[in-house]
Amino acid sequence: MQEFAGIWEKLKRAEENIHNLDSEIALFFQKSDFPRIPEDDDELLRKAIQYHRNLPIPPRFSVLAGEIIHHLRSCFDHIVWHFTVQPGKNVRKIEFPVFEEPPANHIGRKFFEGKIAGITNSEVLSIIHGLQPYAATDPLNDPLSIIHNFDIMDKHRELVICAGTASRFFPPHMQKVIESYEGEHPELNSAQVAHYFKDFGPLMPYISFRDFGTRKIEPVIPGLVELFNHTVKSVKRFEVV
Repeated sequence: MQEFAGIWEKLKRAEENIHNLDSEIALFFQKSDFPRIPEDDDELLRKAIQYHRNLPIPPRFSVLAGEIIHHLRSCFDHIVWHFTVQPGKNVRKIEFPVFEEPPANHIGRKFFEGKIAGITNSEVLSIIHGLQPYAATDPLNDPLSIIHNFDIMDKHRELVICAGTASRFFPPHMQKVIESYEGEHPELNSAQVAHYFKDFGPLMPYISFRDFGTRKIEPVIPGLVELFNHTVKSVKRFEVV
């Protein structure tokens, strides 16, 4: 299907941009005075923290992150257009609805249904409803909700905000161990998990989103990969209809 070919090209471009951004961030910190946080020397640790606290983060990183997120958000809108039989008069209202709460009243339902009014395939409508953040256990941290809110912020108010932080980098074989620990301790945030495994990977300066759903700090690349993977899985669900 030509429409889905276009969607996959958008996803391909988003993935390329994630890799490019990852490389640019790595190069940025490699050129810094403290490419690795010295944890075993208190004086150097204080200097490194102060250095990176004052290190200006290139606005380009926020711009690139915003472009990636916009590609992901537009994939969902392209899906709605693909399955819309008759656009009708309100063409500008056609888009993938994203609701963190069920549209309970008449106005809310009318607003929701107006976005997908041209879709007649019941299976497609069912998937759209199932992907709504309000159908998730934690709507505010649902990937689609995060994509949608980031895209609105980037288009209408300000750049997606990135801040300098530190992140612990682990060898690949530790990934399953860490994921298992996270599953057993959902009350811990990513920083607390990283501290628990501090002997298994170096602490490095990094770029993070200041707000990622309800998370106040989320490393940019892992966060973008999470949103990308969710979008890919969602697109596949529609492609087989």
